[in-house]
Amino acid sequence: MTSAGRWFHRPVDRPAARIRLVGLPYAGGGAAVFRTWTEALAPDVEPVWVRLPGRESRLRETPLSDWDALVGAFGRALMRHVPSPYVLFGHSMGGMLAYETATAALSRPPERVVISACRAPDVARALPAIHRLPGPEFAAALRDLGGAPEEVLASPGLFRLLEPALRADVRLAETWPAHPPRPVPVPVTAVWGDADQVAPRSAVRAWRHLASGGFRGHEVTGGHFFLSDPSAGVVDLVNRELGAAG
Repeated sequence: MTSAGRWFHRPVDRPAARIRLVGLPYAGGGAAVFRTWTEALAPDVEPVWVRLPGRESRLRETPLSDWDALVGAFGRALMRHVPSPYVLFGHSMGGMLAYETATAALSRPPERVVISACRAPDVARALPAIHRLPGPEFAAALRDLGGAPEEVLASPGLFRLLEPALRADVRLAETWPAHPPRPVPVPVTAVWGDADQVAPRSAVRAWRHLASGGFRGHEVTGGHFFLSDPSAGVVDLVNRELGAAG
């Protein structure tokens, strides 16, 4: 598989697209997190779903649990394989990666960053750390959070297979930010769920203090994983934001 194929899943070929949407999933997720989005996006938007090491077709690769290593590797792949103009969308831990990437020294920055269900870096984490817990306790904590499919948590063999990526991502989320907060040089759109207790409204709206390029905030219906609920209307919201970008 090529480097582009490892990092990016392009479900439809839209070479004449006006703009590209680069989707970064939540902890433990892959490109499949966005599988229902493709047909719902505007026809002039090319979907580019991110697949990090250690999941889906990259299951045999070692997951990255260090921010500098992950941002460096992802940023190089982004600059090599995703033409401008593009927008970064990240949910939860994916929002952290979108922010870290957008504030890195990219040769071609995004038009906008859409950060979903993710606290600002200068807001304290709401929940205790779990990434060092033993396997059964770690699985139980993920179940309480709603952060992994029940079929994974209910199958010891499947959980052991996916546990390295889950732990790596949760460790990233719980050790973030790795550096003092930096302003975002492009416009920021922040999205929060009205029932999210992991990244509540005040924690997500705090991005406005770092959005030197402009800020817009939106509330949707749902808890922390509203991304998976079509009734939350996130794709429609993203289409509107993309209409103002590029």
